[in-house]
Amino acid sequence: MIKGVFLDFFHSVSIILILIAALVLSQLARKALNRYARTTSRNIRINPTTFSFLKNAISFVIFAVAIILVIHLIPGLEKLATTLWASAGILSVVIGLATQQTFGNIVSGIFIVIYKPFRIGDSIQLPNGRHGIVEDITLQFTVINNAENRHIIVPNSVITRDYIINSTIIDDKVCNQIDIKIVTTDIDRAMNLLKEIAIAHPDFYDASVIEEKDEILPKITPVLVQVIDLADSWITLRLSVWCRSSAKAFSMKSDLLLEIKKRFESEGIKI
Repeated sequence: MIKGVFLDFFHSVSIILILIAALVLSQLARKALNRYARTTSRNIRINPTTFSFLKNAISFVIFAVAIILVIHLIPGLEKLATTLWASAGILSVVIGLATQQTFGNIVSGIFIVIYKPFRIGDSIQLPNGRHGIVEDITLQFTVINNAENRHIIVPNSVITRDYIINSTIIDDKVCNQIDIKIVTTDIDRAMNLLKEIAIAHPDFYDASVIEEKDEILPKITPVLVQVIDLADSWITLRLSVWCRSSAKAFSMKSDLLLEIKKRFESEGIKI
């Protein structure tokens, strides 16, 4: 009986020590990687997406080994664990677990890091219309910070299963489109006012200015005002204007709407 109590106490202490060791080792590994990144970033450009995923992967491996050790220490589970790993083999166990949702997320996370449909810091939009900045890519989830400073947690298997809109990759410029219905006979004056308001905005991007090295690119009209609809009592104009950054596109559109309202009222143009 005393021997049994001693073994139970030994197992309990061992489990606690293993978990503490895993936690400490995980933190030390992450700190070591951060230190390595700081010392080498001056000479080597480190991809933050790959680096973040690597830290999470190392922590996962450490805790996975700790859990396996804990299972071997728990009476009744040791034989089950030994049988599982010995009879099925490590490869077949991993493949079997990968079909489950948890390991499906891990596999999807690896694909995100390899193929890079988006990276940490990219501005993306999900199929449900939610958009924000990619803050982190873990083994299980992708963390997105939206304009309200809310964190959207999306499983990796979900975000790779459907399409996303990446506003940052390759080119960060965005074309804002604003539709305005006006009741006026002075259409030319209204169209010129829209152009003036757009060009005066601090985030306006003159997309027609193309450097010599980019001569092969088609020339883009920086501000375009078009008539898109006609009715008996009103006309619809569409303002298309380029913003220098996708992160500022929404605030730019809001500013333009407010300024259009003020300027049109002062000019006697009814909207």
